[in-house]
Amino acid sequence: MKQLHSPATGVVEVIAAPAPAPGAGEVLVQMRYCGVCGTDLMKVYAPDVARPVQLGHEVVGVVAAVGADVQHIAVGQRVAFAHHVPDYSSHFTRRGSAPMDPLFKRTNIDPGGFAEFIRVPALHVQHVLLPLPDDLPDLRAVFIEPLACCLRALDRVPLLEGDAALIVGVGAVGLLFAPLLADRAVTTFAVDVRGERLTLAQQWGVARGFLADDPDAIAMMQAATEGRGVDLVILTVVTQATLAQAFAAVRDGGVILLFGVKPATQLPINWWDVWRRELNIVSSYSATPDLFPRALAILRRPGYTLENSVSHVLNLDNGAHAFHLAHAGLTSKVVITRE
Repeated sequence: MKQLHSPATGVVEVIAAPAPAPGAGEVLVQMRYCGVCGTDLMKVYAPDVARPVQLGHEVVGVVAAVGADVQHIAVGQRVAFAHHVPDYSSHFTRRGSAPMDPLFKRTNIDPGGFAEFIRVPALHVQHVLLPLPDDLPDLRAVFIEPLACCLRALDRVPLLEGDAALIVGVGAVGLLFAPLLADRAVTTFAVDVRGERLTLAQQWGVARGFLADDPDAIAMMQAATEGRGVDLVILTVVTQATLAQAFAAVRDGGVILLFGVKPATQLPINWWDVWRRELNIVSSYSATPDLFPRALAILRRPGYTLENSVSHVLNLDNGAHAFHLAHAGLTSKVVITRE
């Protein structure tokens, strides 16, 4: 079968590999679509990432074979699934930190989402394999995992109806926060380096978008919030510039949510400012499997046609080009298909 592989920093290749076989309790899924995630880009392009790396987890596919003892899933059924499974009884999971659970970090699909066939282990089949309804298009179902990530992030911060939020970076995943915040009746602003992304974000519920170098952005957000500043800043990219923008935009007592951080990022922070202003810095690393059904239910609502934000669909043979496009930041969402 065909599979994407990254043998060196910045390199993505298509290789031939044997298709995995499902063991007892396992399922073999034929990939239809798999979204390119920011985590995939980090694994390929970050210079200090140990190899080999496993690529792809925003998968939609069809069950091609089932192992012994699998009763509730049939061949031909469309499915999505989480790529990690926590120990539901662990200290971490019981306290809402399932992504920190050792089992969560160890478990994964085989060999990753960017392959013609994917083996879903028995633990995943038992806990995180999600049959898809007929009314959910494949390309929309690709967003189940990233939407679940955004849901968990918002669950980690206090938000009230009428609050204000700023999304810094409305690329493939930052864009997903816009409709979720709109559902919560939160007035949402966005900052990005690309005007076309801001235009798209406004179609999904952002009240106003600002280019990253707009000198009036902070003043206009303060004016819209009676001088307070926004209650929440979501950083989908963390640099010295975006961090400074977050500190300037957030209200006293507000929340700065770290949602996308590159490996080895080390930036100075004015801790006096954090303490004096009672700022809350919160991070959110991943989705948890319990949020997948919730994300699926949201995607079935009228208007959640997130597939319209997909700018490029390329096959596995063009996987290197797909990664190049996504890494260059010239796209909204890139999806890879088997065919």
